[in-house]
Amino acid sequence: MNYKVISLATLCALIVLCIYSFIPKHQEIRSVAYLSKESVHDQTWGTEGYKGILNIIQTYDANFFIQENLKSDKAVMDTIRQFAERDVNIIYGQSSEFEDVFNQAAVKYPKMHFVFLNGESRAKNVSSLNIEGYAMGFFGGMLAAHESKTKVLGIVGAFKGQPEIDGFIDGAHYEEKSAKVKTKYIKTWGYNGDAQACTIELIDKEHADVIYPAADGTNRDVMEIVKARNKKAIGYISDQSYLGDFVIGSTTQNISKLYSDIADDYYEQRLKGGTQKYGMKNNITDLKISKSVDEVHVKKLKTDIQRFKVTGILPNKKLPPTYQHGAYLIKTA
Repeated sequence: MNYKVISLATLCALIVLCIYSFIPKHQEIRSVAYLSKESVHDQTWGTEGYKGILNIIQTYDANFFIQENLKSDKAVMDTIRQFAERDVNIIYGQSSEFEDVFNQAAVKYPKMHFVFLNGESRAKNVSSLNIEGYAMGFFGGMLAAHESKTKVLGIVGAFKGQPEIDGFIDGAHYEEKSAKVKTKYIKTWGYNGDAQACTIELIDKEHADVIYPAADGTNRDVMEIVKARNKKAIGYISDQSYLGDFVIGSTTQNISKLYSDIADDYYEQRLKGGTQKYGMKNNITDLKISKSVDEVHVKKLKTDIQRFKVTGILPNKKLPPTYQHGAYLIKTA
């Protein structure tokens, strides 16, 4: 036996182990930033993202910087520059409207990782997280049609082409062929004072008795009218059952979990950027059903949802349609 060869091999192995022991196992998260085009206190979209950031800074004992109500790309870029000077590691933008400015800034600030929702990544340090909303809308529409007495449903949305609204309409018609779905679009993700008037018209003139407020900035205003008129609603983004029994279910988007998962990937050095999709199959979107709904229908819906998560096939035997990454940027009338 050649003991010199064995000794050399042992020595090499020890050297490799020593080198490996000095390689950092984790990528430290010192500071996290959060940007929003609107208020983070909207109780839906902005609030969900904000909650996710709070979870991250608590988990990693990181510094936190926030800037809301950013109305222009210049304001965003100025804020990014300030955050770069503070050595921010991850910067989250709570809107598809951050797509262009984040992809531009990523080239200038390669040490920062940029995260935004619903769009396309064009740099290795940019993560675009696309929410697949059609399926959750489909099941929300099924629930709304089942619970409606007038078989007239109302939607107050932001823009035509929202996947969750398309899904809601298709799901309602699948559940009840005679159902009518009336839509109103306020043409903004932010606040619009017309939302309440739209809701009143849907209820008083169109006789809708279940309303789906699928726009972030006006969600609370719509919910107030629905409750005052003693009608029912499908909540949006977060589980809004806390508002009262009139909320029979909510199409939820677990943005806070998604943001935390991104931070975990960064810490574990496995975050590579790119464009990714998240939906019901990976438990980011869902339909939360109120206890006021009859148990037989709840059981049926939950069975349908679980089957979809496994097979990707909706109850109508179809696959959800494919949307472009910029679906939430479409602003048609």
